[in-house]
Amino acid sequence: MHYKITGTIRRNKGRFIIFAVLWLIMAIGLVAPLGYAEKNATVDGVFNFGEFVTKFLFSYSNFGEVMRKF
Repeated sequence: MHYKITGTIRRNKGRFIIFAVLWLIMAIGLVAPLGYAEKNATVDGVFNFGEFVTKFLFSYSNFGEVMRKF
């Protein structure tokens, strides 16, 4: 049974690498702006939803600022 698993991994190695790269791009592109907006919308433990939406949409229009902050 072990030979079937190793054979499958060997045949699909390229697909696994592409999947990992795309997963990383999605994590940076989607999660980083979400965390940035959440951090800036919380002041003294109180969450401001309007500020969250503003910062979240602004972070996609100005993605370089988000990367500089982190």
